Amino acid sequence: LRTQVVEPQVERFRPRFEDKGIEIDLSLGGLPPEDILVMADVGLISQVYANLFSNAVKYTREIGCADGSRRKFMAYGWSVEPNYFGEGVDGVKLNVFTSGEPLRGENSERLFEAGFRGGNVHSEYGTGHGLYFVEQVVALHGGVAGHEATPDGNNFYFILPRDADGLPD
Repeated sequence: LRTQVVEPQVERFRPRFEDKGIEIDLSLGGLPPEDILVMADVGLISQVYANLFSNAVKYTREIGCADGSRRKFMAYGWSVEPNYFGEGVDGVKLNVFTSGEPLRGENSERLFEAGFRGGNVHSEYGTGHGLYFVEQVVALHGGVAGHEATPDGNNFYFILPRDADGLPD
């Protein structure tokens, strides 16, 4: 997953992040040097990341930090979710975080509906189908997609069934 999907998409979007002044912050985890193996269609999961990174370019906003500085950043990473898909079937949670105002209420609940656009879209171009596509592709892979609001922004994630031989414990 790291070498075939995530790294190529990061490099594809890096110039767009730089143009918008968005840092890529790996201090929140990033991806491990070893490959993450899941049973997935590389092209479709690449498009999932492309949609999430495209949204990061459009919707990442500057936030105030505890030290008084201001920054605008996105981060990505993963975690193993033990027994997420039932006893003995772990999930791999893949995250894309963007700084900015947290989406809450209806804006959060409806994010994955076809045609819905959140209240933070301002003048950004979009159709409201990107996250719907993400959810549909992830579901085709037996996984789930979701959103978590945090004090510093929004974490978009998807969880895929772990290839039992694909990750270290």
